[in-house]
Amino acid sequence: MRFSLKLIGEGKTYKEVQKMISCSAKMISNALKWRAKPETRGRKRKTTIKMDRRITRMAKAQPMIKDSLELPVSTVTVRRRLCEANLFTRIPRKVPLLKKRHVQKRLQFAKEHINWPKEKWRNILWTDECSSPPATPNGISGRKWMGGRRVLFCS
Repeated sequence: MRFSLKLIGEGKTYKEVQKMISCSAKMISNALKWRAKPETRGRKRKTTIKMDRRITRMAKAQPMIKDSLELPVSTVTVRRRLCEANLFTRIPRKVPLLKKRHVQKRLQFAKEHINWPKEKWRNILWTDECSSPPATPNGISGRKWMGGRRVLFCS
């Protein structure tokens, strides 16, 4: 039967194949109908590869994309496509806004220490880069041992 399938694939007619291997046309059509099909599992995807690329491109440019794309899929589906593209959601940390006074003090500090070498700048703790709670809910301090010295940890 594989031989007949190969002949049909090459463009031969049922009649020509029937004469070559001496079998009925019905047997050839049955062999074509019942040949091994690729196995599929699960539900068919609602989005195409092209749609997935479009979702990813739009999400990189603008975070709120569901309505602007006008897709016939749910927000969960959009989220799954973004996760497949290694784009994960994070909730932004709530931090106090800098006031003019803070900006001026930082600028003043930078101007006063403009001639410092890089080694001294590395030792400065920039508090806007991490939060340091006084204690975590389980009572452990907001500090962590790293490389033999105690430092504030960013959470």
